[in-house]
Amino acid sequence: MNIKISKEFEKSARKLSGKYKESLKDVILEIRAAQSVGDIGNCKKLIGYNSIYRIRMGDYRVFFLLEIVELTVFLKYLVSRGEAYSKEYQGKLKLNDD
Repeated sequence: MNIKISKEFEKSARKLSGKYKESLKDVILEIRAAQSVGDIGNCKKLIGYNSIYRIRMGDYRVFFLLEIVELTVFLKYLVSRGEAYSKEYQGKLKLNDD
């Protein structure tokens, strides 16, 4: 799969500590090697959204938008578990959902 990364995701990724950086590298490599969303570990489609998925990465959640046409994963947000399901991020995800 192809991967695109938002500026917000990139900024959050830079703030990660050592073990989480390694986990994020593993997640990105796993996404690149995947032929479909089902091949990505710890990945679930969010209920109430058309094309938003999340990957569990320890205490963090990676939210991404899947563009089926190009099989492109757009890594949108990387947030802590506590923030992940707040109204702020739910609103941001709704705006990005098709």
